[in-house]
Amino acid sequence: MTSATDAMRIDPEEMRDAARRLLADKVDRRAGWEGRPDAGKALEADMGELGWFQLTAPEAQGGLGQPFDVLAPIYEEMGKSLAPVWLSSTMAAIDALNAAGTADAAEAITAVFEQGWRIAPLILPSGQSLARASLPMVPGVPGATHLLVVEEAGGAGALVAATAPGVTLAEVETWDLGRAYGSVVLSEVGDVACRLDAAQVLPVLRAHGELALAWDSIGGAAQCLAETVEYMLGRQQFGRAIASFQALKHRAADHKVAIELARSLVVRASDVFAVRGEDWQVLATQARILACEAYAAMAEDSIQLFGGVGFTWEYNPHLFLKRALVNQIIGGSPDELRDRVAADVCRRAMASRT
Repeated sequence: MTSATDAMRIDPEEMRDAARRLLADKVDRRAGWEGRPDAGKALEADMGELGWFQLTAPEAQGGLGQPFDVLAPIYEEMGKSLAPVWLSSTMAAIDALNAAGTADAAEAITAVFEQGWRIAPLILPSGQSLARASLPMVPGVPGATHLLVVEEAGGAGALVAATAPGVTLAEVETWDLGRAYGSVVLSEVGDVACRLDAAQVLPVLRAHGELALAWDSIGGAAQCLAETVEYMLGRQQFGRAIASFQALKHRAADHKVAIELARSLVVRASDVFAVRGEDWQVLATQARILACEAYAAMAEDSIQLFGGVGFTWEYNPHLFLKRALVNQIIGGSPDELRDRVAADVCRRAMASRT
C-alpha cells in the first residue's frame, strides 16, 4: 500500500476484493451462536496484519492517510458476511483522536498499530460523566483495551484504560449473538491516558460510527435480498418457482429500490464526511436512519418470503433480522436520531425556500 500523498491512493474496489476474500475465509455466521465467543479474535488479528487499522490514520502517526471511502467497502463487506468484530469502534476513535489534534491523542493513534490497542467509544448522555456513568450496551467493549469517553454535554472527553480504577465492564447478551456487546459502569475515574476537547471529538466520533452502521446495513440488506431471491428461484409451488409469482417479484423489487435509494444517500454522506463538507454531521445521521430502515424491512420480509422457515436454524434470514434490529438501536432509537437532526433538517428546508 502506498501513501495517499504520493498520488497513489488506494482503490476502494481493491479493498473490497481483499475484504471479501478475507471474510469469506474467516467468518462463520453461526460462531457466536454456538458457544464460540472468541470467534472474532483471529479475524481481528488478520485485519491488523493487513494494515486496516492504519488506513485512515494520519501518516505522521504511522497511518496511510486514506480517505473514508477506502474504508467504506470494508464496512459493507463486513455487513454482507455478518462479521463478528467491531472494526468501526477503533476506526471511529482514530478519526476522533485525530480531530482532537493533541500530542497525547497522536500517541494514542500510534499505539493502536504498535501496541494493539482496541478502543471502544462511549458517548455519555447529559448528566453522566467520568465520576458516574452507566451504559447498558456498548459495541466492542468486551475486547477493548481502552475507552474513549465523551460527554454529550459539557465538552469533556478522555481516553481511559479498560483496566483503570473505577471502570467496570461486563459482557451482555443481545438479540445478535454474532457480535460482542458490553455494559460499562464508571465511578470516580481519575486515571486517564489523555484528556480531550469533546467539542472537537464528538461530531467526528458520532458521524464515523453512524456511517459505519449505515454501510454495514447496506451490505447486510443487499446480501439478505440476494439470498432471498436465490431461495425463491429454487423453491417450487404449484409446479413453478415462487420467484415467478408477480406479487413476490414486486416485493423483491421494492426492497431493491429501497436499498439502492439508501445506498445513494450513504455514498453522498460518506463523500461529504471525508472532506467535512456542508452538513456532514446531519447527512451521516440521515444515511444511518435510511440504511437501517431498509435493512430491517428487507430482513423482516425475508422471513415471510422464505415461507416462515427463515426463522429456523437451517436458514439465514433470522441472523440478518437480528443484526438489523440491533443496528437500529445502537446509540439511539430511530426516533431519537430523528429528534437529534430535526432542527437542522428544518433549517435547511427553510433556507432552500428563500
